[in-house]
Amino acid sequence: MRVLRAAVAIWAFAEVWRTGEWILFALGSVFALQAIFDLGCGPAGCAPTPSKKINSKEGSSSEEIVFEEVK
Repeated sequence: MRVLRAAVAIWAFAEVWRTGEWILFALGSVFALQAIFDLGCGPAGCAPTPSKKINSKEGSSSEEIVFEEVK
């Protein structure tokens, strides 16, 4: 992902130089900072962290789920 962010930053800076659209400079700066400092969604990725709720009966967090077929 770091290389992809760097590529987007280089593209944005090239477009700023080619077209003069300075709003792309902000976009390129954001992607360049993400690539340089390896920032993004974080070490766990973009998925939410699982809950650490413990079932008091069994000491585990898994519960049996019952599904009912709907016709």
